[in-house]
Amino acid sequence: MSSLQQAGYSVKRFADQPAEASRLERQAGVIADAEEQALVALGLTQQGRLLDLGCGPGVVAARIAGRRPGLRIVGLDRDADLLALAGGRVTPVRADAAELPFASESFDGVHARLLLRHLPDPARTLLEIRRVLRPGGRLVVADSDDGALVVHPFPEEIARALRAKHQTARRRGADPLIGRRLVQLVRDAGFSGVTARAQVIDSGSLGTGAFGQVVLAPLAGAIDPDLLAPNQQAAAAAVIRAWSEASGAFGMTTVVGVGGTRD
Repeated sequence: MSSLQQAGYSVKRFADQPAEASRLERQAGVIADAEEQALVALGLTQQGRLLDLGCGPGVVAARIAGRRPGLRIVGLDRDADLLALAGGRVTPVRADAAELPFASESFDGVHARLLLRHLPDPARTLLEIRRVLRPGGRLVVADSDDGALVVHPFPEEIARALRAKHQTARRRGADPLIGRRLVQLVRDAGFSGVTARAQVIDSGSLGTGAFGQVVLAPLAGAIDPDLLAPNQQAAAAAVIRAWSEASGAFGMTTVVGVGGTRD
């Protein structure tokens, strides 16, 4: 079993592929400008060959390529159905991020967005990334830290779903609080010139509807049923929908971006 399968990234997890692709596209779109500013600040390569790890349907890769016409992007993902949607946007490769099927020193840059939090051994993946980067190549990773999630009001149904979601993730070796560890992980993997940038995502800038849909709605799904029964997951989803329409509701979270150079 691959590390992504252990992390729950099987085809079964995304039973409704069009809905999942739509959610990922919305997620990418609502914070696109802020993400682009972070990519520039962290030194994402402007030309050459870029590997986008965990590319999903390729929405983010397409946006990166649109602003960097000198890039040739290879998109890697474990989910065959999502990867099929990326074919027109990247050169698709189905593989495990911890066992990259590429020659050493074959990429000018590597990008990984919201991937490492799902992996049982992110350090191993970072070493693989370093292997496939050419000397002087730049890594840019970005991941969220659920410890920075602030929700008001914070109904118990949402809090219960969040706890169950975290426990489900940890059973698979994942780390929902990985954002705070990214700088250390990148340094420990042997990268130099490490820089970091925090990106705050809040309902004030997105609107409560978009924040609820993009940030909170995923909390009510993909939870082990012994931790939260299906009817409780449905109840949490309903509360999240109501929160998204509530007057005075506010939420925010943080995505940590880190860049590093392979010597």
